[in-house]
Amino acid sequence: MASVVFYMEDGNTLVHKLENEVTTIGRHPESIVQLTCPSSSGRHAVIKQREDGYYVHDLDSSNGTRVNGAEIEEALLKDGDRVGFGDVQAVFYAGDPPKVLEEKPVAPPRLGKSLPAPVPAANDEPKPAPSGRPLSPVRRAYGAKSASSYPDTTESGCMTSIIVTGLFAIAFMVGLAMRHSKEMNGNIVSDTLDKIFGTMPKIKIERKED
Repeated sequence: MASVVFYMEDGNTLVHKLENEVTTIGRHPESIVQLTCPSSSGRHAVIKQREDGYYVHDLDSSNGTRVNGAEIEEALLKDGDRVGFGDVQAVFYAGDPPKVLEEKPVAPPRLGKSLPAPVPAANDEPKPAPSGRPLSPVRRAYGAKSASSYPDTTESGCMTSIIVTGLFAIAFMVGLAMRHSKEMNGNIVSDTLDKIFGTMPKIKIERKED
C-alpha cells in the first residue's frame, strides 16, 4: 500500500498509509493528516487515489504545494517523490516505507543543534586577540586600558600647525621689510599707506581785488 512520510517541524516523522481514496492534508482539525506548521494552510492539499496512481492536488494554499521543488496545482506522484506542503516536507512511496521509518521514526538532522550557546564575557575580562589566541601576561596586564584613556593629540596638533604658520608669516614680513628698507631707503609701512591713501596736493586759491 502506498504511503507518505511527513517530516514534521518538531523534528519527528509521521508515517501515513494512503488507505483512503482521498486524504486531506492541512492544519484544520478535521484533516486526515493534520499539520501544525504555520506555513501550512488549514485545508492545504489532498492526495487522491485514481486508477493510474496517486495524485496530489493543491487547494489554493497560501504557500503552495511543491513536488521535487516545482510548484504544482496537481501532479501524479511517483515512488520517491519529495512533496512540500509549505515548510513541511514529505516523501511519497508507492509501497510501504522503509522498515527503519516504521519501527523507529528518524528526524532529519538539524545543523548547529549540538553547538553550545555562547557565554557572555565579563566586563572586566580582556577581549581575545584578533587571531583567536589568548593574550600574553604582558598584553593581559595592559589590554584592559581602552584607547580613550590615552591623550587625544588632535587638538595639540592643530595648535602646533597654527603657531608654525604664524611664525612663517612673521618671518616673511620681516624679510620683506628689510629688503624694502635696503632697496628703497624707506619704511615699508608708511610707504604702503602712502600708496594706498595717497597725499592730496594742496591748492592755494588767491582772490584778486577789483
